[in-house]
Amino acid sequence: MSQSSLAKIRLSAVGEFQGFSDIASQKASQQRRGTVLVLMAVLMSALALTVALSIDIAYIHVSKMELRAATDAAARAASVTLASTQDLKLATERGRAVAGMNKVGGVPLALQDGNFIYGNSSRSASGSFVFVPGKTPFNGVKVNVDLGGGLMAGAIKPFFKEIHGVGGVAAKQEAIATYLERDIVLVVDRSGSMGGKPYQDLCDAVQIFLDTLKESEVKEFVGLASYSSASSIDCGFTQDLDVINTTVRSLKITGGTNIGAGISSGYDIIKTGRSKLFVDRTIVVMTDGCHNVGIDPVTAAQTVAADGATIHAITFGTGADKSRMQKVAQIGSGRYLHADTGAELKTAFKEIALTLTTILTY
Repeated sequence: MSQSSLAKIRLSAVGEFQGFSDIASQKASQQRRGTVLVLMAVLMSALALTVALSIDIAYIHVSKMELRAATDAAARAASVTLASTQDLKLATERGRAVAGMNKVGGVPLALQDGNFIYGNSSRSASGSFVFVPGKTPFNGVKVNVDLGGGLMAGAIKPFFKEIHGVGGVAAKQEAIATYLERDIVLVVDRSGSMGGKPYQDLCDAVQIFLDTLKESEVKEFVGLASYSSASSIDCGFTQDLDVINTTVRSLKITGGTNIGAGISSGYDIIKTGRSKLFVDRTIVVMTDGCHNVGIDPVTAAQTVAADGATIHAITFGTGADKSRMQKVAQIGSGRYLHADTGAELKTAFKEIALTLTTILTY
């Protein structure tokens, strides 16, 4: 065989091999494209599922927050109506109406009479409120909401339940509300050491205290007692806070420091107030000195605390008996604040006033 013939055979073989190689390469490329498409489909499905779950988890979280807000609103509304009417039917109707004004998962919250439980709330030794269902006299309400789960009508329905298969999510919420207003008695020091600028600072601080109370939604009842060597009831409970302000500025400054008698006079005013079932009763006692005559203020504070009233104490200046007044506040489950200057006294009275707005306990 000639060399030219051998060369032709080699070229032919190389061509056939290249052809087979091209075919194999095309098939491999097609297989890779197919694998990539399958992988992309899987990844897209996984991504869609992840996005759907993320959206629905966020939606469920928001819906549960809406449920809490709606339940709280229903409890607040029922408790306020209960306090003003003592009518359980009206209280329940108001609570249901307010619940329906709030949407949970895009649907108004529909409550039934059985969602409302009435009872009595009382302050424990720790200062918190304890609710006892069914106990009279009624001054509080508990609202229980159970939206169920699965296919139940009240369940929170996710947007993409067809994708992840979760048909409905259960949600439970509870709120307890007790409507309490405030009866407040100011007990101020008019002893001789308060003469001049100290008493002017006190009058200005009381003005700030009263102005702060005026900003609350419901007007509190306020009384005024004062003390020097003896104590006096200077103004019984009133909602006209300007009367308190005028009376404070008219007091005569003289005598010793009978803090215990001042607390006792404040308590006498407290006892003329509204029922303690619906009213949080508070005494705010202030002094710039040390007790030096009459009943020990600690003993007087124990009597007040035994009846469930709160005592806040404020001392003013370098001569005040801080340790004794701290103990008075501790016995009365209240706050103790000290002020060295007139500016600090104003701040102290304002801080106390900010805690004495009308409250709803949960």
